Amino acid sequence: MANTIKIKLLKEVKGTPAGSVVEADEIHAKSLVADALATEWTKEVQDAEAKEVADAEQAKVATQEKIMADNVVVPVENKDINIIVKQPAKNTFVDAVKGIMSGKLDQVVLKAPSGQNEGTAGEGGVLVYQGMDTLHGALMLGSVVYPRCEMIRSFGPNEYGRFIPYRDESTLTTTSTPRTYAPGEGNAKTPTKMAFNRHDLKLGTDAAVVYLTEEILSDVNYLEQYIVGACRGKLGWMADFNVLKGTYSAAVQGCIGVFDGGAANFYVEPVAHAATYTGVIIQKIISGVDPKLRAGAEWYMSNSMHVTLMGQLGPGTTVSTQPIMSADGKMLAGYPVNVLTQMSAFGAAGDILFGNFAAGYAVGQKGDIVMTRSNDVAFLTDEVVLRFTLRYLGAPTYRKYAPVDSVTVAAFSSTSGT
Repeated sequence: MANTIKIKLLKEVKGTPAGSVVEADEIHAKSLVADALATEWTKEVQDAEAKEVADAEQAKVATQEKIMADNVVVPVENKDINIIVKQPAKNTFVDAVKGIMSGKLDQVVLKAPSGQNEGTAGEGGVLVYQGMDTLHGALMLGSVVYPRCEMIRSFGPNEYGRFIPYRDESTLTTTSTPRTYAPGEGNAKTPTKMAFNRHDLKLGTDAAVVYLTEEILSDVNYLEQYIVGACRGKLGWMADFNVLKGTYSAAVQGCIGVFDGGAANFYVEPVAHAATYTGVIIQKIISGVDPKLRAGAEWYMSNSMHVTLMGQLGPGTTVSTQPIMSADGKMLAGYPVNVLTQMSAFGAAGDILFGNFAAGYAVGQKGDIVMTRSNDVAFLTDEVVLRFTLRYLGAPTYRKYAPVDSVTVAAFSSTSGT
């Protein structure tokens, strides 16, 4: 059996990060040492590293003690001013440092700022001295519906609104416009005119503002990056919400949502809501979308609706002898399923929607999400402010109409009576 020795990796080796102490066979270990990828982890090396760490910590404490004792002027990196550190009467910074070194995570709070800070656990204090690897993207939101919509042309520098036109025809029959027919030889031809309309929209603005202290930004380096991602994600989430449920008015500009009363001519309700859904009800909802748009249509529903349908229409259920929902819940009657947290609870208006956003809804935005950072707004409490804004508008564009069979269709279909 080959001898093994312990080594400390100086660089990442086959996925094992630098700094790891591992045990390897003697030949492989010495090869890594020879290539300067590792060093032997002997007792002498361990003692030397421990002494180096201890000396560094002791030097830090000594420096802070001198600062507190002498009231010296401390130059602050990347700033044009100096800060005079006054010696507190009790609970000094040195006491906090010694507590941290001894394993006690006490900390000193010398002021009570109004923004995101360390002094309040729920506003950031719980993040201090903690590993940030547990604060991952599980809470990061995003946009699902908004990117699926038709994006109209960009806004110019002096534009703050847009007309969104649509064809305003309510029927499709042999006599609807544009009328085509055989008038017979020598007979006069009857002229016809098509009807059009438009939405007159102004840009709406969604914003997010977060205050953070300089201390928490210094102590939790990942926090600003996380807040940037979270705010961008929430703006995307709100864009979806407004496309679905936005209520446009002179005061609240932006989007006419699919479920807004002002969009009644752009979606249909071919069947009433039911406590128990069957394949027949699902097929009736599908029938509300124009057949030529179904190829790009998808389902959008709330989590409670999704769970209910999986229990009623999925494999192994007693409601449907021939399940029309896949076992993983990703397909319903052959169409993709999107579960959205913006949709209403099961039984409420807006809990399910079948539709084609690319063909039936247009959005326009001015620029991208704009992030602005200010160090001046809350200067006296040592806070910085992050502000995020997104300007956009949107409206449905595919008017519902009744074809020859009188089953009204549109780009979107839902249920009534909820």
